[in-house]
Amino acid sequence: MKHALWLLAAPLLIAAGQDSAPPAPLATLNVRQADGSYKLVDRIDVPAGHKIHDGLIAMEGPGWESDRIAYRLYLDERNVPDIYGKKLPGNVLPTIGMGKDDYHSMAPWGQDIFQVDQSLGMGGIGVLRGGVATQLGKAKISARVFNNDRSATVLVTNTGFPGDGGPADLSTTYRIFAGSRLTTVEARVSGNVPAMIAGLTLHDGMTRIESPKRGKWRYFATWGRQSLAKDDLGIALFYPADEAAATGSDGKSLYVQFCDPRNLRYAFGAAWVEEPGAPQTEREFRKWLDDTAAELTRQPFVVSTAQKTCPAK
Repeated sequence: MKHALWLLAAPLLIAAGQDSAPPAPLATLNVRQADGSYKLVDRIDVPAGHKIHDGLIAMEGPGWESDRIAYRLYLDERNVPDIYGKKLPGNVLPTIGMGKDDYHSMAPWGQDIFQVDQSLGMGGIGVLRGGVATQLGKAKISARVFNNDRSATVLVTNTGFPGDGGPADLSTTYRIFAGSRLTTVEARVSGNVPAMIAGLTLHDGMTRIESPKRGKWRYFATWGRQSLAKDDLGIALFYPADEAAATGSDGKSLYVQFCDPRNLRYAFGAAWVEEPGAPQTEREFRKWLDDTAAELTRQPFVVSTAQKTCPAK
């Protein structure tokens, strides 16, 4: 299989027709201190006693945002991203999720717009167990955030999650660029490596969209009234065709299974109709999907000589 490192590539970063540079993206990790206040930090080793909804971390995990959209990752056994729709371009994540606001309700900046439940969420990594797309499971977890003028990055390690007959380890990098709604993902898995997948929540009644069976990068997506604001939202996952063993659905998630479960590379993105400049119709969303897949194909990569394990497509 060909593995690659994402490089900074301007065509994906700046929206067509934009006259000035967008605000710098931001990765945020906001942790409760001993006195009950929250502090922005650049890393955390999650305590073993951390529980879902215990308020230790604002937004329940790290978040990353561009001027277009924001995402957060549940920093627990779920280990899947969620979507925050943005109506304003400025960075908002450092100010929310500390127990003083309800980010599930509409605010001037936007809101949490997605329902994850037990699915793979918005581009989450999981394990195919008995034909079911499952969330990662309990592990020792740490996270770091990195920021510069062009990109925001979150690095998460999950050590000792339930693998194939024993524990496995996962290291994942999420990155968003200025002017983009796309998150790029690279992950490495070691130990008792199971069948690794990445996927999207499949809500009832949504229009399912798949890319043509051609091109180096392909996608699957859904469109419809699936936002928590009860309006249209499109979600998509993009993957290299020659690194995918199969795609499928278990009724709750759409997913891609990777040829080499030790090395995962893909991207995901969402488009909410209340975001300025976002696709407003299914037709416009489909065009964004095709344009993004084509742009990913044109990006330069640093390619290794790792053996290709998938059959030719």
